[in-house]
Amino acid sequence: MDLDSKERMAVDWKNIGLPRWYDCKLGRLKDQTLAKLVGTTKNRIRSRRLAFGIEAYTIDQAIEPFRDLLGVESDRNIAARCGASLSSVTTYRESLGIPAKPRPIPLQRKQRLPVKHPVRPYKALLGLVADEDIARISGVPVDTVKTLREAFGFKPAVSLPEEPKQAPIPNFVGPWLGYESLFGTMSAAKISRAVGVPFTVVERRQEFLGIAPYQRVSKASRYEHLLGVVSDGVLAKLAGVSTSRIAQIRGVSKVARNEHLLGLVSDEVVAKLVGVPPSRIAQLRKLKES
Repeated sequence: MDLDSKERMAVDWKNIGLPRWYDCKLGRLKDQTLAKLVGTTKNRIRSRRLAFGIEAYTIDQAIEPFRDLLGVESDRNIAARCGASLSSVTTYRESLGIPAKPRPIPLQRKQRLPVKHPVRPYKALLGLVADEDIARISGVPVDTVKTLREAFGFKPAVSLPEEPKQAPIPNFVGPWLGYESLFGTMSAAKISRAVGVPFTVVERRQEFLGIAPYQRVSKASRYEHLLGVVSDGVLAKLAGVSTSRIAQIRGVSKVARNEHLLGLVSDEVVAKLVGVPPSRIAQLRKLKES
């Protein structure tokens, strides 16, 4: 440390010689560092420092200005501020008897769904679909799903409307008759092949009875609003179809949402946006332009 003013007055300047510009740096830098800065030897710097009665530089001098932060901030932060090593800061703090900054107690997260719980794979569906649907695919009682949903703070989802079922049609007796109960369950062509009646006869019979032609509806169409919200695997399990089928429907849905871009930007850009081959986009664009 530097001497006070009275001690400086007692310094024998005859032995020291003329003042040097670097005298103020003695004891504030390492002797080797100051010697390189001045352009002299380490021994000369050391001898001049001792002549002044100045103690050698220690890393504690770099840490001392941050003494009020010891125990308040972590040793790592203080080391980064003062340029000292972590071990030096820790040693200096311990020498002063200052305890380290207490580590924050990590919050214990309550696991409401164990890893092997049957509902865990379908957790993303809670509050999005009816409890009955989740109970059906997970194999647990509806009350269990309800309890879990309420524990997570989700409101019950509105049940999707069931597809209207066609009233049963009785079969008629007569030549090329007796297949009327199949209308609405399969196409006229399939009925024709199944019962061995010409297709035109089946089609005209269906028109005569005023029954709308059969339209195949995908099982996943009821859950198209969940595309992109939950994983394809979960949605496939919910709809009872394959994962590849869900991926296909998701691609078609993306194309439909971006149909307004056809012809405005290149097919490659639209294809990359919706995740389908450019040839498919080109085909759709030609159909739209025709």
